[in-house]
Amino acid sequence: MGGIDTGGGHGGKKQVDQELPLVPFIDLLFCCIMFLLATAVWNQLARISANQQVPGQAQTQDEPPPEDRVKLILQVQNSGYVLASTAGERINMPKTGEEYDIETLRTKLQERKRLEPNRRDIIVAPEDGVMYEHVVQAMDEVVAEFPEMSLSDGAGLL
Repeated sequence: MGGIDTGGGHGGKKQVDQELPLVPFIDLLFCCIMFLLATAVWNQLARISANQQVPGQAQTQDEPPPEDRVKLILQVQNSGYVLASTAGERINMPKTGEEYDIETLRTKLQERKRLEPNRRDIIVAPEDGVMYEHVVQAMDEVVAEFPEMSLSDGAGLL
């Protein structure tokens, strides 16, 4: 136990010495340190890969840069859905009244999957002002055909 002596106790004054329990404070500090150590992310921040060229070794050919893959984008707009790609394809699916046409979206996604059976990725890009429930509804349909779905604001995609 630790104590703090503030003086007093003489001349009829009340003694104001206090006993501080230091063991619980030390236990709390120890638990915090253990928690931080257990949850710390141990990663390597930077690494430089370098190969030394020794005379007599064959020169490595520089590989051409990978080709840009065509991105598939589903835009959820206030007027309906637009299934587009960076290759210039564009399929409009307007709303029927006030409701989004989920059935048409489902069939268009299935057709696209038949055209590209190995494709697993798509970008869902909702427009500002679209209600969250409509975005989630579209995402539910997309995940059935393209499991590696990502969400974007759509800026600069097309």
